Amino acid sequence: MSRDSAAVAELIQEYERNIAVRARRVSKMELNSWTVEEVKGIMDRLVPRSGQLGSDEPCGPAFNRISKNLRSKLQSRLGIYAIIATTAGFLMPIQIWVTVSLLLRCKFSAIWRELPKPTVLLFDFFTGLDSFVKPPMSMVRESIEREEALCVNARGKFMLRKDGYAVLSHVWGETMGWMTKDAWGPVELDLRKKGIAYHHFQKFFHRCDAEWLWVDVLAMPEVYEDMSAAEKAKTQSLRIDIINCLQKIYTRADKVVCLDSLLLRLRSGSMIDVAVTLSLGRWINRLWPFTEAKLAKRVILKTEDASFDLDEIITFLYEIVNNENHRYFHLFARIVPLRPVPPGFRNWLGYLCRPGSYEPDIFREIFWGCENRQCDVEIDQARALFPVLGLKWVSGCGLQEGLNWIETSYPSEKAQLLRYCEYRGIKYEL
Repeated sequence: MSRDSAAVAELIQEYERNIAVRARRVSKMELNSWTVEEVKGIMDRLVPRSGQLGSDEPCGPAFNRISKNLRSKLQSRLGIYAIIATTAGFLMPIQIWVTVSLLLRCKFSAIWRELPKPTVLLFDFFTGLDSFVKPPMSMVRESIEREEALCVNARGKFMLRKDGYAVLSHVWGETMGWMTKDAWGPVELDLRKKGIAYHHFQKFFHRCDAEWLWVDVLAMPEVYEDMSAAEKAKTQSLRIDIINCLQKIYTRADKVVCLDSLLLRLRSGSMIDVAVTLSLGRWINRLWPFTEAKLAKRVILKTEDASFDLDEIITFLYEIVNNENHRYFHLFARIVPLRPVPPGFRNWLGYLCRPGSYEPDIFREIFWGCENRQCDVEIDQARALFPVLGLKWVSGCGLQEGLNWIETSYPSEKAQLLRYCEYRGIKYEL
């Protein structure tokens, strides 16, 4: 690593924790032509973390366990209902005055249709603070049978949909994980079984600007540690059935919304700032987001105070970057494989096309798009590619069987598949 790259990597680590590996890689590639001062200008636009224990991620959980103290539970509930009663008391004189006014004007329907709404919304809001969001298992099974997206709205109500919804794309650890003084881990088992706490759910739902949202951690049942072997097998089978519906779920959605914790701290209107921050975040280093972005109609990147269309950022960079020596080239090359390559881009992006032509090559796009992307489950190195390739995963298959099915389905792409495996350190013989 050069002296400038090392200085840039050290600078980045001053603004974010657990980013050393990403900072060193990005400083040598995407930011290899940037000065420390230029990078600092972008890092200074990151809103500082709160520093609170547990989860100080923008969309992270507010607590890690269910209170076992009965007195604490009663105090919490009494506090909520006291607020409801007090606020309703303030609303009552206004509602009485409006009722009389409507009666004098003979607007009878409005009295029972519109007048109760403020009180109902008030009750829903405050009781929601003590509730959890989780779909019934019957709807999970129905979503599989009908091959439809099991979506949720702002009130935590579920519906099966073929269109008119968005997909949440996120890093599980950022939105569902919990930090202790010594380590990171999932929230307590008893809490996970209840679903997602409503006020935690609101943290990420309203950032997505959608009436209906598909959320993987809600639509896919979790395999809990205390399940029996039979229960785990049954739940895992349901998860695989949903994975086999992902191609339809992603392609039918109006948009895929990326919530990356580092990007959610960025306060800037610059597409370059967004691209740099995205390259440093965890989202672009995870394998499943590649699949979600590749199949989406649109990918929306959310920052602290704005939204950016990934296709617009790619087009913007394409208009600036006209050769591989441009200072933004590596930044551009990092994100362009995430989306279908438009025809006009192919005249010099040959590494994404078939040799000797400008025809798009999905296996080349997979190789470059999955570069420096990791997953926690080994078989996902094959399974995450199945929705992109239009394949169905079979319950009980391992990594080798999955790769073999890809080879059988695409026999002309053996060389590209082997290249993918070699890069990821997978021992697979064609």
